[in-house]
Amino acid sequence: MINIEEILVANGIAILMMCFLLICRRKNREILHMEDKIYDTMVIVNLLGALSETITFMVDGKDLIGGRQINYIFNSLCFIETVSIGLMWCLYVELRIYRNYKRALRRARIVMIPWIVEVIAVIYNLFGTGLLFKISENNVYQRQAGSIIGYITLMIYFAYSVYLVYYSKKQGINLEFFPVLFFVGPCIAGVLIQFFCYGITTSWVLVAVALTFVQMQSYAKNLYMDELSGLYNRRYLNLVFAEIKNTNRRPLHGIMMDINDFKCINDNLGHSMGDHAICMMGDILFKSVPDEGMAIRYAGDELIVLLSDVDDKCVLSTMNEINNNLDKFNKCEDEPFTLSVSMGCTEFGEDDNAESFLMRMDEKMYEEKHKYHSIKQSNR
Repeated sequence: MINIEEILVANGIAILMMCFLLICRRKNREILHMEDKIYDTMVIVNLLGALSETITFMVDGKDLIGGRQINYIFNSLCFIETVSIGLMWCLYVELRIYRNYKRALRRARIVMIPWIVEVIAVIYNLFGTGLLFKISENNVYQRQAGSIIGYITLMIYFAYSVYLVYYSKKQGINLEFFPVLFFVGPCIAGVLIQFFCYGITTSWVLVAVALTFVQMQSYAKNLYMDELSGLYNRRYLNLVFAEIKNTNRRPLHGIMMDINDFKCINDNLGHSMGDHAICMMGDILFKSVPDEGMAIRYAGDELIVLLSDVDDKCVLSTMNEINNNLDKFNKCEDEPFTLSVSMGCTEFGEDDNAESFLMRMDEKMYEEKHKYHSIKQSNR
C-alpha cells in the first residue's frame, strides 16, 4: 500500500539535504575540478530523482488529463536517474583515486555500456512494450520483470567502485582512505528495500545520506589533496613512502619537475595568475600520467610523478607526453603565459630511502633547469 505522506516526507528530506549540500560545497571551495563537477551532478540528479518519484506517486491511479503520459515520462526519468547515479559514482571514484583524465575517459567508454543499455530499454519501454513497467488504462503503475535490469546495473556499478578502491590499494596508489563503503552501503540498502517493498520509498533519501557521508569524509581526507592543482600533496607523498618502507614494493620510478620561469608569471602577471598556472599544470598532468602513475604537487611550482612497476621506456614516454601536452596548451589556450618544465627522473634503488630518492630526482631536475637557462641566455 502506498503511503503518500511517507513518500512526501522521505523525498522532501532528500531534496532539502541535496540543496543544503550544494550550497555548502559552493561556499567551501575555490577551485572546481572535474570530480567536483561529477559529484555536484550526482547531487542534482538525486534531487531530480526524488522530485520525479514524488510526482509519479502523486499522479499514480489519478484520473487526470494527461496523467498517464506524465506517469510514463516521470517513471522513465526515475529509471534513467537511478542508473545515472551509479555511473557517475564510478567516474567520481576513478578520478578521486587516480587523478588521471586520460584513464577516466578510457574507462568511461566501457563503464557507460550498462547505462546505455538501460537508456535503450527505457526508450523501448515508452512504446508500450511493457519491458520495464507499464501504466494501465486506469493510470496505475505496474512494475514488470524487465525492471530488474536497472537493479542489476546498479549492483554492477557499486561492485566496480569497490573493486577500484581495493585494486588501487594493491597497486599502492590509494592508501585505503577513500570512503567507498560509506556510499555503497546505504545505497544498496535503499535499492533492496525499494525492490522488495514497492510503495516504501527509501532509495533517494538514502543516496542523499550516502552523498553527505562521502562529503563529510572528504573534508577530512582533503588533507591529502592539493586544492589548487587537484593533485595529491606532499603529505600523501609521505604516506606513499611509509607504505613502500613497510611492504615489499614493486619497482618505482620518479619524475620531478619545476615550472620554468614561474617567478616571472607571479612577478609580471600577479599571484592569482600564478595560481591559475598551477591549476592548468594540474590539468595537464591529469591528461599525461599513465594508469600506473600518480601526480603530486610537492612544493610551490615543483611537481612529482611516481610510476609503479614500469620500465625506463614508460618513464620516457610519460615525460614526452607531458611535454607534448604542454606544447598543445601553449598553442591552443588563450593565456597570458606559456608553460614549460624542467624534468629529472630516477629509479628507487634497493638502498634508497625517501630522502635519497627525492634528492637524486632533484639533482637531475636541476641539471635540466641549468640547461634551460643556458639555452635561454644564448638565445638573447
